[in-house]
Amino acid sequence: MPDWLWSPAVILLAWGFFGFVHSILCRSGIKRYAERIWGPPFLAGLYRPLYSIISIAMVVWLWGLSAGLPGDITFLILPGPYINFVYAAKTAAVLLVAVCFREFSFMEFTGISQLLRWLRGELKSLPGTPAEQTPMAHRDGPLSVGGIFAWVRHPLNTAAIMWIWFQPAYTLHNTFFAVCLTTYILIGNRYEERDLVARYGPAYERYAEVVPAFFGGVSDIHRRKEKLRPRGHEHS
Repeated sequence: MPDWLWSPAVILLAWGFFGFVHSILCRSGIKRYAERIWGPPFLAGLYRPLYSIISIAMVVWLWGLSAGLPGDITFLILPGPYINFVYAAKTAAVLLVAVCFREFSFMEFTGISQLLRWLRGELKSLPGTPAEQTPMAHRDGPLSVGGIFAWVRHPLNTAAIMWIWFQPAYTLHNTFFAVCLTTYILIGNRYEERDLVARYGPAYERYAEVVPAFFGGVSDIHRRKEKLRPRGHEHS
């Protein structure tokens, strides 16, 4: 098998492995099993930081793997003026991430807050999750429909798509990597949306009808807020 065909196959298999591990760790059944085996303090204090470490390590591994495989082919190298546009788009993606973490806690999202609570012994007497509730590895806040979340429902995914698709040069490997990442985001988003509907009910369904998932017009933000405000009681 030629390198130009073998390498994308390896990238696809690696992404399949990542998707399997990442999806398994996100499932409520696995969280409930972890809580039952290692106890509620483990789920509430250690599960999220371990999940974050594993996810970051695997993404770094995937990126390094795709960059180190033989048989890469360059399709397009952008001329100078367009490269500035690429870097502007990447800067916008970084700023979007920063804005996201103004809307919700970076420490809670990454699991650092949970780890600190566990180290301080605040979770020792934590009761188990009732059978009718979803086991949580982080604190469940109110549904946020304001700020950046009035533009898109999943701004971190938007930032990831922007970062990976805006490149100074497009090769077989980095393009295929971008395709795999985008596909995984689209598949994972379906499951995430299902979990959010289960968590927030009709409020999230109404929110999803008004606000697009990944990309939306800035000029429409005020109209979306107006549509959400009269009927919803969500905190922004």
